[in-house]
Amino acid sequence: MNIKNLLTRTGTGIIYILIIFAGIFGGKYLFIAVFGLITFRALFEFYRMVEKSTEYAISKAFNIVSGAVIFGTVYLYLEGICVYALRAFLLAYVLVLFVSAIFFKRGNILNNVIYSAFGQIYITLPISMLMLISYRYNTTLDNFHFVFIFAIFLFIWINDTAAYLVGSLLGRHKLIERISPKKTVEGFIGGIAFCVGAALLFARFFPEYPAWFWIVFGLITALFGTVGDLFESLIKRSYDVKDSGHIIPGHGGVLDRIDSLLVAIPAVYLYLMLVPNF
Repeated sequence: MNIKNLLTRTGTGIIYILIIFAGIFGGKYLFIAVFGLITFRALFEFYRMVEKSTEYAISKAFNIVSGAVIFGTVYLYLEGICVYALRAFLLAYVLVLFVSAIFFKRGNILNNVIYSAFGQIYITLPISMLMLISYRYNTTLDNFHFVFIFAIFLFIWINDTAAYLVGSLLGRHKLIERISPKKTVEGFIGGIAFCVGAALLFARFFPEYPAWFWIVFGLITALFGTVGDLFESLIKRSYDVKDSGHIIPGHGGVLDRIDSLLVAIPAVYLYLMLVPNF
């Protein structure tokens, strides 16, 4: 990587982090704005990738708008503004998929329905879960609690960075070469080790949660973040594309930046549900 590309990658990476921090620490309205846009763009990149590589048409615009609406109705539900909107729209979305199968001529309608629904499960559902986490485990009067969201992002970034550095310096054994030839077992272990270290620091800054809680939190985030990264690599390999997009110079698309989160978030949410007294 030359100096120009390195500077570009560093600069855009800093901007991306600042935008994420604005969404996390700027309150619930900035959260909705930032992560709503992230949902919209990630869905666009996913359905565009699928649409270009299949012989049957994917209703890209409908699915992207539907994902944004689902994200918005989660907020309405959690705020108590309209508790029926989420369930009503989800049912309407499924019904539209069924109706489209009958009235629109497509080469393989079953695949069209599957890809449409999968995009919402893969992208919209995990990002919406960030809101569920922040509202369920809040300790503030405005019903928004940022600590767990911040922890997820920080552990993901630490895991990715440490895995890359340790893998570059010490990597000898491939993790899953058929999916990601550059990932190594040594890098994988290094990423987990650094996440455990970060978890111990979290235990000091947020002592209301015990050290074991943060250690398991970090382990789950690192493990399933790696799964998310590998899963998106598998999708891109299936469609023979290098990046999901080019909106972030030096980093690819938004989907490339949040791939680890899309599996880590549901795993963390399940963990929080299972831990007593949390």
